[in-house]
Amino acid sequence: MDHFPILELPEEIQALVVERVAGNSFTDLYGLRASCKTMKALAERSRVNHFYDVLSVPRRLNIPPELFKTCYAERNPSTLYMKGVQFFFTFNLREEGVAFMKLAADEGYGVLCIHRND
Repeated sequence: MDHFPILELPEEIQALVVERVAGNSFTDLYGLRASCKTMKALAERSRVNHFYDVLSVPRRLNIPPELFKTCYAERNPSTLYMKGVQFFFTFNLREEGVAFMKLAADEGYGVLCIHRND
């Protein structure tokens, strides 16, 4: 299999690739980070945090609280959703919870909800 020379692309395109990898797979992002210094630098840019889906991170990995804070500051859709669920169910702040979940949806985060009538 031929390798694609990603480092020959303009830096803006490289950054877009890293952002998409971050949105698709947390594991692949860390593999990309380990591949070379350039990819590590691109993966450490704050904008990449917007694309993480923190709900898809394997539970065996302990995500540092700082990462959640950074993702939330970047309006990361999955952290906005988590904050909404927390407000809605834990704190019983329904309006605030729905507002956070709406922000997550506006940022492109979609969660399938199934309602059963028994």
